[in-house]
Amino acid sequence: MNKPIYLFDTNVISALVRTRDARLAQRIASVQPQHLLLPEPVIHEIERGLLYRGASRQIDHFREIVAPQFYTIPVQFADWRAAAALWAYTKKQGHQFSDVDLLLGAMTIRLDGILITNDRDFDHLPMVPTENWPHQP
Repeated sequence: MNKPIYLFDTNVISALVRTRDARLAQRIASVQPQHLLLPEPVIHEIERGLLYRGASRQIDHFREIVAPQFYTIPVQFADWRAAAALWAYTKKQGHQFSDVDLLLGAMTIRLDGILITNDRDFDHLPMVPTENWPHQP
C-alpha cells in the first residue's frame, strides 16, 4: 500500500511560522519528507502576508527553516481548470472559496493526497480529503 501524500494549507504553515507549534512540528517530522508537499499558492499566501507586515525574521524563518522541510509542488494548468469546476460546484451550493483554496483542493485531488488544514473550510468540498493535524494524535 502506498503511503499518503500530504499537502499543506496556509493556516497550518502559518502556525509553524508564527508559533513554531512543537506538536505539529513533531507530526511533520514523523512523515517521510517526500510525502510532505508545499503548494506554490501557499508560499504566495505566506510570503505576501509576511511582506505586508514587514516581518523579516518570520520571512527568514519560513524560507530557511519551515519551507525546506517540504517538497514544493507547482500549480499545473489542469489545476486551474479543476479549480474552476470546484468554484462552480461550491457557488451552486451557496459557498464562496478563495482561488487559493480552490487550487489547493484541485491539487489535492490531482495528486490523490490529503490536505492538512486546521479549519473546517474544506468541509464544503467533500471530494477533498482533509486532516487536522494539530488536533489529532
